Amino acid sequence: MRVSPVLFILTLTSLCVSNVQAEIYTCEDANGNTIYTDSPSACSNAEEIEVDALPTLIPTKPIAVPSSNSSLKPQDDKSLYSELVITSPSNDSTIRDNQGNLTINFRAAPALKARKGHKYVVTVDGAEVYNGSSTITALKNVDRGTHTIGVKIVASDGSTKIAATPINITLQRFSALQNQENRFNDGDPDADNDPDNNDSSDDKDQDLNNNTFSFPTNTKLPTRPPPPPPSTSP
Repeated sequence: MRVSPVLFILTLTSLCVSNVQAEIYTCEDANGNTIYTDSPSACSNAEEIEVDALPTLIPTKPIAVPSSNSSLKPQDDKSLYSELVITSPSNDSTIRDNQGNLTINFRAAPALKARKGHKYVVTVDGAEVYNGSSTITALKNVDRGTHTIGVKIVASDGSTKIAATPINITLQRFSALQNQENRFNDGDPDADNDPDNNDSSDDKDQDLNNNTFSFPTNTKLPTRPPPPPPSTSP
């Protein structure tokens, strides 16, 4: 029986799996082709091939491989930021501005993830005054008094990713009326010359002149009698 090389390889594979050792012979046919067989009588010049004993194969537990459609757990967005700090004004500072202007500066590390839909939200006394990607917020006409300023980063779903430590500031505003009252209380000698003072000396003099009595235009006043004619001597 002649065996082709492919069949011989399959035979060796089956022998390895079943752990059975068999005798294999090889020889050449009349055309000089090498053939493999398990029968020595297949050809007159058959030679036995020595095959080493194969070790016993022990099956191992297959490694679990995640499917292609499985997704890895996304990184927690809260770990994207290490700090958020209000840099100015400083905590417990006093700001004097008659117009009520207030500028707030802050920084985040790393930078804001705007592509993820994150944004800054600035609050004054708990009320939102700004939201966006800028780290500078300019406010106008802020009421005088003490205010609490807060800054946080929020995602598109409204969740807070990180919040800065709030600060307190005191804003002082002086009006023209307050300045006038302070000048009178301090004994300012030029306070009477203030154009905003309605009790100036010129106004007082004008008020006195306006208090003089005037007769109606149709009133007939008595006239003085004419002087007597000059006397003539006799």
